[in-house]
Amino acid sequence: MKFARIRVIRCGLVERTRLPGKIPAMKTPLPSPRLRGMTLVELLIVLAIIVVLASMLFPSLNKMKEITEAMKSSSNLQQIAAATLNWSTDHRNKLPSPQYPGGMEVPPGTSEEDFFPEHWDLADSGLWLDGVIFAELYLKEENLEAAGDEEGEDGKTAGYTINEEGDHLKGTFFESLRSVKKNPLEKNWHKHSYAMNANLQYDRIYNQVDSPDPYLTEKTLANLVFSPQAMLYIDCIELNVVMFEDRQEIVDTIEQRWDGGKAIAVYLDGHAERLRARDIPEESPETDRESSRFWRGVDPK
Repeated sequence: MKFARIRVIRCGLVERTRLPGKIPAMKTPLPSPRLRGMTLVELLIVLAIIVVLASMLFPSLNKMKEITEAMKSSSNLQQIAAATLNWSTDHRNKLPSPQYPGGMEVPPGTSEEDFFPEHWDLADSGLWLDGVIFAELYLKEENLEAAGDEEGEDGKTAGYTINEEGDHLKGTFFESLRSVKKNPLEKNWHKHSYAMNANLQYDRIYNQVDSPDPYLTEKTLANLVFSPQAMLYIDCIELNVVMFEDRQEIVDTIEQRWDGGKAIAVYLDGHAERLRARDIPEESPETDRESSRFWRGVDPK
């Protein structure tokens, strides 16, 4: 028996080739796939899957943003700590007072200009971030010369407007971007910054002389023997100078600035850590060794 040869041609048609003496076969169209749209149920299922995936992805993205912001804050605080230690090197290995004049009284016959360090009161507050440490980072002689503003005019120094609202802190190492994002309506930039630990052990001389507040004095670094465990700067919204008694302010900052996560702290040796509320010693530094090393840099008496 003879069969016709089949040849596929364009347009999806099949042609049977006619053998000699045979009647030509008819062209038969190939079957085409059936097209149809999605049903409502299928569409809802797809949307539900997208929503579930998005709900899983967004927390991860927020966490990544928080980690990035924490890394930035840690780096900034380490720069501030390094500037503080550099300042100490130039000032008889003493830490600056957290706030001048604080517990330091000008001796008779000496002027404030001769007694206190340069830039101690740029914004009329005496705070470390308005004065000596800000100046150490941004008001070095080369910066002033570059700005053509060695003396400063109308409250401006090296291009920074230094005032009690903290405008000079904007865009600097002293600014917490996390804080600015969390509370964009806050216009006092001191509340977008950090706090210096005033609880570090003061020099023994202040046990022998009267002082309004010995904790607000310049402290000899060599006396703070547990520098890797001694906190120097930490996240804080309401205060720029903290002591053990202000621990709750730091805990509140963890809740408000970091959504109950971890605050940024930098230590006297320059390293930074993230601390949960439970990591901040709450026992009295007068009796508890861990607390004393954290807040005072020494062991309890």
